[in-house]
Amino acid sequence: MNRLFKIVLLIVTFLCGLYWLWFYVSPAITIVNNSGGDITHANIELPSSRLDFGEIKSGASNTLYYSLSQPRDGSYLYKIMTAHAITHQGSCGYVTNNELNKRLKIVITQDNRVLCEID
Repeated sequence: MNRLFKIVLLIVTFLCGLYWLWFYVSPAITIVNNSGGDITHANIELPSSRLDFGEIKSGASNTLYYSLSQPRDGSYLYKIMTAHAITHQGSCGYVTNNELNKRLKIVITQDNRVLCEID
């Protein structure tokens, strides 16, 4: 019984480590809403895919991870719509294949500016 417990514990620990490693190496985009109003819809277009962030309440943020495998290079194209009928559209940063642990943060400020930060 003791040996079986150790084997199960080892397998669970290994799987948890793989899960954590996947989040660590996968690139991610975070949208931070500091605008003072809700974001009703936000999406980011990558050269080969699209990320839909949905609604983001005032003062909140949302992070989505995307695939390391990017068949084409290009810019991150964002479209963010607020509850006050303000639409932010533009591009920031550049995406390429196999960018390990890349973190892009898009911040909507109180004065409705869009700031892009790459960690």
